[in-house]
Amino acid sequence: MLKPMNLQLFAEPGDSVPTSEPTLAAGKTYSEDYVSALRGESANYRTRAKSYEGALRTVLGLKDGEELGDLNARLSAYQQNQTKQQSAALEAANKRLIGAEMRTLEGYDHKLLEKLIDLSNVKVSEDGTVTGLKEAAEAAAKDFPAVRKTPPQFSRSTKGPTQNMDNGKDRANAALRAVFGKE
Repeated sequence: MLKPMNLQLFAEPGDSVPTSEPTLAAGKTYSEDYVSALRGESANYRTRAKSYEGALRTVLGLKDGEELGDLNARLSAYQQNQTKQQSAALEAANKRLIGAEMRTLEGYDHKLLEKLIDLSNVKVSEDGTVTGLKEAAEAAAKDFPAVRKTPPQFSRSTKGPTQNMDNGKDRANAALRAVFGKE
């Protein structure tokens, strides 16, 4: 026959039977609603931290299993990369603006001018205004006269009316047609 086990026999002296509500060492007890509210608040913080970490991983281009490592170093590298990309985009946009402005200059061979012009003194302001281009084009024309287009001289060998050239009006019209390539 087995003897019933007496658990109090193995208990330390001074141990008491646990109560239904947890107690702290100082003897304070907290209600179940208060503890539940604290746990909910903590869960909310963990959820927000995970969503922020996910957004940070997306921005930095990290995979899910990849460690964040030194966050300050990663953020610094990211900012440097962004600065380089912005500078490259701004430089490309400025080149396009200068090229467009260059094509509006009259009296120049634009393809040749684009190859020979010194753009070191040409500036693009914040509002997109190009300054110094006319001066640079004139300097290129001084060094390379072929940059300047000269209007074709009117002669009887060019296209245009060949009869009645004594009339000044006919000569002017023929010259305009020759310039614009009209017959």
